[in-house]
Amino acid sequence: MMELMMNMALCLVAALLIGFFVGWLFTKALVAEEYDMDYNELSSSEEEHNRQIKSLEQKYKKEKLLRTTEEKKNKELKFELMKKATLLKKLEKECSSGNSSESLDRLKKLLKEKDAELVEFESVLVKAEKTIEELRGEIKNG
Repeated sequence: MMELMMNMALCLVAALLIGFFVGWLFTKALVAEEYDMDYNELSSSEEEHNRQIKSLEQKYKKEKLLRTTEEKKNKELKFELMKKATLLKKLEKECSSGNSSESLDRLKKLLKEKDAELVEFESVLVKAEKTIEELRGEIKNG
């Protein structure tokens, strides 16, 4: 009888060890599956994160280029403004000084000369047009 009880106890211990081992294997398989899922999720989110970083880097480069372009344009415009302001100050000084009437007279004289040149040029053009019309008439009649 004792031998039978020992065999039963031995079978129970063996069944306990086998159950423990099978349970441990199932647990390990489930945990590994969980880690695999987490790894896949992490790698896909990491890829998305890398894409976002690249996109932001490209935007940063474009914005930096735009900024440098606008700064260059700003410097050029400031330079032009300074030139015009300097010219305006010179003109104000000329107008406020006694030379303004002399400058005005000089400019009026220059304007009259240019008007005379334009009248002369216009008369030359009219003569040239008449000559061209006469030549065309001769060619048609000829």
